[in-house]
Amino acid sequence: MIGGAFLSVITIAGNLLIFLAYFRNEKIRSISNVPILSLAFTDKFIGFFPVNMNIMEMPIGYWPLGKEFCNMALVLDYVSIQSSINHIVLTNFDWYLSIRSPMKNRLHQKISKVITKLFTVWLIAVIIWVPYINIYKHKVRSSNLDDRQCYKQFSKVQDFNFKRYASITTSLIGYFLPLGIVIITYWKMYFIVRQQLYEVPKFCHAINAENKFSAETTKWKQPPPLSDEMPDNTVDMQKNLDLIKKRKRILRHKKALRMIASIISAFLITGLPLNAQWLLVGMCPTCYNKSFDICNFLTYPNSTVNPFLYAHMSRTFRLEFKKLLLCKFLRNYFSDSKEKHVNYRVNYNTKELSRSKST
Repeated sequence: MIGGAFLSVITIAGNLLIFLAYFRNEKIRSISNVPILSLAFTDKFIGFFPVNMNIMEMPIGYWPLGKEFCNMALVLDYVSIQSSINHIVLTNFDWYLSIRSPMKNRLHQKISKVITKLFTVWLIAVIIWVPYINIYKHKVRSSNLDDRQCYKQFSKVQDFNFKRYASITTSLIGYFLPLGIVIITYWKMYFIVRQQLYEVPKFCHAINAENKFSAETTKWKQPPPLSDEMPDNTVDMQKNLDLIKKRKRILRHKKALRMIASIISAFLITGLPLNAQWLLVGMCPTCYNKSFDICNFLTYPNSTVNPFLYAHMSRTFRLEFKKLLLCKFLRNYFSDSKEKHVNYRVNYNTKELSRSKST
């Protein structure tokens, strides 16, 4: 229970840093980062509500809040976690578009389109889980199941046959399909960046060859007449600037790939055990094990690590996080130090003045 409370606090605090960084830093406060802000809101809610609801039942062994609150907790839990998964798919796809065609993606970025995408993310999560949980609620009401169990009872499939098919369907549509999409998207981004890395040396070689050729031919040319055409050195400078811009863009893409790889890894590690067991239990109802409860709780740390992955992989987020974490401490420290220094100087000057008067 202490570990769950600690996880809840870290999840809320980490995603709160994303909010503060977004509204404080102009580089972060862009339309392209709105899905990250929405993901932080979703993850913060997961840390605040579902984590605490789940750890309430696990230590004491029963659900103390009744059937109605159990149904609400299940809906909010599974819909918010599914929404977090859908947000990861959305951010991955946005990064893919920004790498494949950066200029076109930048021109077509509008807040209305982003809001539509975010609404779709939540709508898909609701469609996947709300009907299933409502059917389950209706079945529980018409049966004599123990109402002192919530998460544990929902995880089992022996009580109702429809849960076998529902568990397989939700795990395939809600987890394995998004996982396949983000992996395929990542590999496409990887090959695009790899192709760009091959193109840069060719571009450099072409510039060097052209410069060498122009240097040799200018020896035999007569001085050109005055005209409005751009000088050769200006053209070369423009090509070098284009090369520098291309290299910087590739470096940004490589950093984005590292961040995406970290997010996919966390998504895989935290979500695969539970969804693999959903499939297993759907095919073999008697294979339910207590480790299912641990795997269920293991899905929550994904919401905890997401903001720290952004800070670790993105220099802009990392610097802003450091400012937010150290700002208050350093401000208090330096203000106290300055006050002590001023008091010391005042006392020292007072003593010196009194000594001079006494002599």
